[in-house]
Amino acid sequence: MTEANPSEEQASDAADQKPRAPRHSVFLSATVEHFGGKKPTRHRVRDLSTGGVRIDQAAGFREGATVLVSVGALDAVGATVVWTRDSLAGLKFVEPIDPEAARAKAAVAPQPFRGQSRDLSVNAPTAGWVPNLNSPYRR
Repeated sequence: MTEANPSEEQASDAADQKPRAPRHSVFLSATVEHFGGKKPTRHRVRDLSTGGVRIDQAAGFREGATVLVSVGALDAVGATVVWTRDSLAGLKFVEPIDPEAARAKAAVAPQPFRGQSRDLSVNAPTAGWVPNLNSPYRR
């Protein structure tokens, strides 16, 4: 009887699995709508890829449940709860998404206060870290 090499077994297991899409660590907020009359819930998105998302504050999620996820400019994308652990959950999108659309903000301009002009650049700060406060690329 011959013994199988453990590294060969691991290699064959890895070959059987489909490669995962690259994960991007993000700091986004998502709304998850549940079926069956439950109210929509808000969650922090920890990881994002074209095929799915990892969220926190996911107590009460159950594996196999179908939900609708809204994040950034993406509205009501169908997803299935694949795993839950502690207060985290992994959701797999029904169809691949564009991660850039998930990072985009809704294009709704705030209404100006009464008597305030639309052009807010007049009084905008020009020194220090304040001008970059809303930049998604700031550190």
